[in-house]
Amino acid sequence: MKRILTLALVALAAFAVVPAAGAQTPPVVPFPNAKAGAIFVSAQTVTTDGAMSNYFAPGSSVVFRAYAVDGKTRKVVTSKTSKYFYVKIPNRTNLKLKYTPRGRLASGRYAWTGTWKVPSDYAAGVVAFKVVVQIKAKRLGSFVQIPVASSQLTVTATPQSPPGAGPTTSTAAAGSKLSLGLYVDSVNGTRPAGAAPRPIGCTQTNVFKRGEQFVLRAWGFDLTSGAVLSMDNVTDAHFSVAGIPDVKLNWGSHGATGNKVWFWTNFWNIPKDYPLGDTTVRVSFTTVAGKTGTFDYLITITP
Repeated sequence: MKRILTLALVALAAFAVVPAAGAQTPPVVPFPNAKAGAIFVSAQTVTTDGAMSNYFAPGSSVVFRAYAVDGKTRKVVTSKTSKYFYVKIPNRTNLKLKYTPRGRLASGRYAWTGTWKVPSDYAAGVVAFKVVVQIKAKRLGSFVQIPVASSQLTVTATPQSPPGAGPTTSTAAAGSKLSLGLYVDSVNGTRPAGAAPRPIGCTQTNVFKRGEQFVLRAWGFDLTSGAVLSMDNVTDAHFSVAGIPDVKLNWGSHGATGNKVWFWTNFWNIPKDYPLGDTTVRVSFTTVAGKTGTFDYLITITP
């Protein structure tokens, strides 16, 4: 119980973006960097039935899904342009990801997939994995997790099971070129309006019960200039869900004191009568230069 309460407090602190009166505003540290690398990379961890999760038991299977965009051509990396695409897992052999756009485990842009069975004797705790990509043109890119402990890949004997299988529908794959590279995920909010709080708050999930609080997180880059998307160059950032007004995304700091990073986020309290099944959350950014980028993010609503 002490561990659960501690994690819950950490989760609450992670989403507190308004400093107390008289407090010094934390320095802006955009995640993952202030400037894009040569290759933009985004990755997520899901169960074998497509439910996003970051808590897994020893002996269970973690599915890694990823996509990458060449910052020079602004085209999504495929098997034809990739030299290698793998996950670096501490104390394990690198996990090679395969390009499977029509595979069962793929989802929209996330066409690079691979499954890691957690060894029964793997040490409990956060798994600080890194996704590494190199294309045939010799440009490199990598991905690491947002440093919010409750939503990082964690091995534990008592995982928090998702409340159902993940989305079964599919979003459209990426177009020929992208103006913006976007990472999008979601976590369960710690203050649901119409459901009981989960044992651990702010864990990654794309499956929500009616009445729960959906919290979207996003970060990204202008792929032409390499600039991080921030209040300096974004005129509009929001997400849209059928049947509700658009929700403005807020730019702010998150994470533990001394390790705070900045990204975009906001929440939506899911109505208790919202339609069940898969629904699309469309994330949209517009820059000062007039560039636009969207990301269709799927979630599943359960009773």
